[in-house]
Amino acid sequence: MADITRDDVATLIQEEYSDRLLQTAEAGSAALSAFETVPLGTKITNAPVLTTLPEAKWVSESATLEAGRKPTSKAIWGNKRFVVEEVAVIVPIHEDTLEDADDGMIERITGLGGTALGKKLDEAIFFGVDKPATWTSLDLLAAATAAGNVFQVSATPGPNDLAGSIFQAAGAVADSGADPTTIASASGLRFRLANLRSADGQSIYQRTLGEGGTVTDTIAGLDAALVRNGAWDNTEATAIVADRSRVLVGVRQDVTVKFLDQATVDGINLAERDMVAFRFKARYAYVLGNTITAQGSASEPAAAVIPTV
Repeated sequence: MADITRDDVATLIQEEYSDRLLQTAEAGSAALSAFETVPLGTKITNAPVLTTLPEAKWVSESATLEAGRKPTSKAIWGNKRFVVEEVAVIVPIHEDTLEDADDGMIERITGLGGTALGKKLDEAIFFGVDKPATWTSLDLLAAATAAGNVFQVSATPGPNDLAGSIFQAAGAVADSGADPTTIASASGLRFRLANLRSADGQSIYQRTLGEGGTVTDTIAGLDAALVRNGAWDNTEATAIVADRSRVLVGVRQDVTVKFLDQATVDGINLAERDMVAFRFKARYAYVLGNTITAQGSASEPAAAVIPTV
């Protein structure tokens, strides 16, 4: 097999891998695949959000009394601000390593870069870890805590055991006027739920095979977003239930990769060391939409199940 030159590698990245990078990041990020994504055209985007609903009243047939007058009301709109921030990583590698490797190494490096970006995005959205200061919405665990929607798993079987706590979390989101659709957790949760059943005897955890071989995981009737990139902190939460339509991830720029061979990276002069580097970056924003509900109060789109102390 002929040696892989730097020009060959650059061509592979540009033509073969650039169109796969967003998919790679989606595979690496549970938040990107589980929640609503919003394409953004600028660094700062204001989205209108309903803050007050119009209210109707019963009207009599009187032509003179106040009760016969049709009431006026108004809908008030506020703004939710998407502020785009960049997440990036550079992966240096020696030219000799590339020359001795097959094309699959490029794909593996691409996968690792996408996973690294996805991990940082998930940590910020689920737990607030290194969340950009411009993302003023609470992370999902903090939002659940602020709303009082935190349910601790009991060590004994009963309504507050693991399955019961998940149902209570989903119920809290629903009671607020939001729609519990998604449950996020570490992938190991499915094994803890394997033998647990709801009151009607149905398995809590179910896996179905769809068309094209796609696999769908559900937990307690909720779409399961299983975090596999190391972002999930089991000491903070066992699971988080959310309304996927209220968790908005703005995408300003899909994941891109740039091939570097002349730069200095973290004190390493690539040209002097016969090294090259892959620079991965993406630009995202995050907003939690706790909009007004038909009951006239703000919805609570997140609830958390926390471990037994």
